[in-house]
Amino acid sequence: MTKPSAPLAVLLSPRRSVVEAASAVGASTLVLAPDLSKPGVREAVEAADEAMTVEWRDHSRLMMSIGHLGDLPARISVFGFAEASALAAARANEALRFPGNPHAAVAYLTDKAALRGKVNQLTGAPVRFEHCDRAARLEAAALRVGFPCVAKPRTGFGGQDVHLLRDVADVAFLAAGLPPEPALIVEEFLEGPEYSVTAHSRAGAHTVLAVSRKYPSASGVAADRETGYDLPAELDPETTTQIHQLVVATLNTAGHRSGPSQTEVILTPAGPRLVESHAHPGDERISDLLLLARGIDLAALTIASALHLPPPIDQPRERYAGIRQLRLPPGVLVAVDGIDEALALPGVTGVEISVPLGGHVPETTSRVAGHGCVTAVTDGPPELEAVLRKAQDALRPVVVPVSSNEEEHSAA
Repeated sequence: MTKPSAPLAVLLSPRRSVVEAASAVGASTLVLAPDLSKPGVREAVEAADEAMTVEWRDHSRLMMSIGHLGDLPARISVFGFAEASALAAARANEALRFPGNPHAAVAYLTDKAALRGKVNQLTGAPVRFEHCDRAARLEAAALRVGFPCVAKPRTGFGGQDVHLLRDVADVAFLAAGLPPEPALIVEEFLEGPEYSVTAHSRAGAHTVLAVSRKYPSASGVAADRETGYDLPAELDPETTTQIHQLVVATLNTAGHRSGPSQTEVILTPAGPRLVESHAHPGDERISDLLLLARGIDLAALTIASALHLPPPIDQPRERYAGIRQLRLPPGVLVAVDGIDEALALPGVTGVEISVPLGGHVPETTSRVAGHGCVTAVTDGPPELEAVLRKAQDALRPVVVPVSSNEEEHSAA
């Protein structure tokens, strides 16, 4: 049992590394998840002081489970490091008067249309956009924005269900598969390299921790090229300053006060433009790269800040870390040769295959970026690119093609 007076981090479906980070800064840990036996959560539970099965997406159930914590003489906060859990945590903290980011700020960042409109007014970096709440009105909205344009959910994240519309035919195809009343935003296609900006805020002061180069750009459509991140990105000082200013303006606009944030930016010929922003670290792999390259544990920093604990002792370093998604051919995965060979390369820190042996390889889409990944850290960008390429080349997946009849039978 946790001590009644000890600072307590209530963690909603965390990774094991988040539990370990909380413990490292001196907090007791309570893990809440709908299914404590789920892979990933199970490992987090093993490292936690306590755990409870709670459907935390249901606010009333969450309050029934942790409402009594408000009576304890301890510094307590609820933490969520993903889209849904960050929103649930903010609402719980507000209800129990625990420290944390305002619920309204987290909700504001989830609404792309509201954020886009406000940022357009305040930053001098406008992006054309239209609301679209009827599938029948998608063509009119796209024509007003102009082709090419992008249609995506107002409250989506992680590049999911993002569609590049090049012409009216693309619009008609997308509209045919939509529900009658989709909640979409249609906005101009931003041409240029994409960057992911990781920041941490405390009492409304925002510190940019790193700018990562993201591959590919924000069309949201799986491309026949590499996907992944490089951290830090290679940028000149003026561009770096412009990106920082846009991120700070975006967070201020939303009322973001504390904790991590992840903001996507595209560097257009007219300068950086906002794609979207979130009150959580974004892709968990960026946090891994931040620790590898800069020695900054974002989860530990966030938890220590909220609970007024001594900040983690970082191990400052100036290295370059990167990750590349692996793409396997369609079929059934029988084996992956060369994993030990790839791991033996200097700088490679991990090789992950997400498709189980004997499993069908899913098609790469905006929801499935790849079928695993390779991670590496080096002293410079050229070395990083070289070792990532060597590691990818070392892997030799054995995939047995399946006929269309077999795929249909498997799906059934």
